[in-house]
Amino acid sequence: VSDEERKSAASLWALLGGPLVTGSDLTRLTPSGLALLTHGGFLAVHRAAGDRTAVPDEQSCAGGGECWRLRLPDGSDVWGLFNLRDETARVGFAAAAPFTARDLWSGAGLGPPAAGFNASLPAHGCILLQARPVAGGGAASWLYTPAPESTRQ
Repeated sequence: VSDEERKSAASLWALLGGPLVTGSDLTRLTPSGLALLTHGGFLAVHRAAGDRTAVPDEQSCAGGGECWRLRLPDGSDVWGLFNLRDETARVGFAAAAPFTARDLWSGAGLGPPAAGFNASLPAHGCILLQARPVAGGGAASWLYTPAPESTRQ
């Protein structure tokens, strides 16, 4: 199983709000495995899901994969875009109104407001993003913002 496939599995796990259980020997986790299970964006989505669960959004999804959407109480959505192919593919979604977005794995902002999003994803890869409405977004706040480089240990 590749690191991209692990990230995809963890993203879906967080979106579905399932209990965080691993069959791995925690004393033998690789650095990438530990980074995955302790990542702030992943954990923020899992906490925010609470008793809600993401649903597949086939109508809005475009490209060679699947799109899952988790509606949060603050009016924002968390989207998981998954490439199910064995090669790189573009996966995206269309929205009814403009939004701003942030990649919850990297913490990077994803450009100016738009009414859709698409990304080139590696084989079996994913992107987990939060989309905040531009108009009438209320108190929607970012689930995850990485610490500045100077404060990281």
